[in-house]
Amino acid sequence: MKPKVLFFFNDLNCTGAEILLFNFIKELNRRQSVEIGIVALKEGGELVSQVPSNIPIFYFEQSFNWKDKVDFKLGKDVLKSRLSKIYHKFPANIFYFNTIAQAGLLRFSKEFPVKNIFHVHELLYNFEFEKAENIHLIFETIDHLICSSTLVKNIFDKIFRNKITVINSVIKELASTTPLLNSKKSEKIKIISSGTICYNKGADTFLEIAQLLPKDRYEFIWLGKFLESGFSEILNLKNQEGNWVKYIQTKSPDEYISLLNSADIFISLSRSESMGLVMMEAISLGIPVIASNSGGAGLLVNNQNGKIVYDNRPEVFAQTIQDFSLEDFAKTNSVNLPFSYEEEFAKFEKLFS
Repeated sequence: MKPKVLFFFNDLNCTGAEILLFNFIKELNRRQSVEIGIVALKEGGELVSQVPSNIPIFYFEQSFNWKDKVDFKLGKDVLKSRLSKIYHKFPANIFYFNTIAQAGLLRFSKEFPVKNIFHVHELLYNFEFEKAENIHLIFETIDHLICSSTLVKNIFDKIFRNKITVINSVIKELASTTPLLNSKKSEKIKIISSGTICYNKGADTFLEIAQLLPKDRYEFIWLGKFLESGFSEILNLKNQEGNWVKYIQTKSPDEYISLLNSADIFISLSRSESMGLVMMEAISLGIPVIASNSGGAGLLVNNQNGKIVYDNRPEVFAQTIQDFSLEDFAKTNSVNLPFSYEEEFAKFEKLFS
C-alpha cells in the first residue's frame, strides 16, 4: 500500500522552501510512489494553479470567527477540530511539515497516529522569532528531521535524538519556453538580485549600493515582491527619490528566468542563508555572483563563479562591483553546482519507502 502523506505549506507561494518542496512533490506524484495531499495555511498562493489535479488541497484556516470564539471559551479546541476534519478526509500516515514557522502545529499532530517529518531550512538566527514551547515540540514530537544543508544540521547535532537527514536545497535545471534575454541592450552593467524584498534578504543594502554607483554605468534590478511591512514602505519612499532600483514582480517562471539571465552580475546580500537557491539559479545560468558571507554562500560561491564579500558595508560592495572583472569569470553551468537535483530528490523519495 502506498504511503499517504499530508504536506504542509505556509501559503503555496514562490519562496525557496516552498518551491523546493513543491518541485519534489510534483516529481513524487509523477512517479506515483506516494499518495499526496496538501495542507495550506493560507489561500491564494502563487503555486496553487500548478498543483496537479489529482492532489487535493485542504486549507487549514487559523483565524477565528465569532462562533469559533464561543466554542473556544466553552473548551473546544477549534484548530485541532479543523485538522481532524482534514485528516478524516485524507487519513495520512505521515505529516510532513516545512519550515519552523509550522512548529506550533506539532501540538496537534501528536494527537494523530502519524509519523512526523519536519523540514528545517532556517539557521539559528531565525529561531529567535519562535516561541520556546514550539521549539520543544520539535524535539518531543518529530520522528525524522530534514535539514536543508550541513549548516542547519550543525544546529541539531548532539541535541536531537531521532533521525536526521540532510537533503540539500537544490534547483531543477532552469528551462524557459521564451527566448532568454542574453543580449545587452545598453552599455550599462546590469546588477540583479532576487527574492522577497525584505530586511533579511538585504534589500536595504542593495538600494544603498545602487545609490553609491553612477546610474549612467550601472542598472540595478530586484526580481521579487515586497512584503506588506513598514520596512517595505520606507524602502519604497527612499527609492522614489531617485529610482535607483527597478523592482519587478515577475508574472511567470519564464519571465523570471529571462530577466535573471540578462544580468551581468548577480548579488546576494542575505543576512542569514542556509543555502541560497537564487544564487544557484544565477550560477546555473553562468552569471557570476557577488555574495555576502551569509552562511550558505560558502557552500556555493568560489573563485570560479564569483566572490564572497566579508564586509557588509555598502561602500565595500560598491567598490567590489567596480573592481569586478567579468572577463575573469568563464561561463559556468549547473555541472559546477555542488549538489545534484537527482541525488537530493532520491534522498527525499527514500523517506517514504
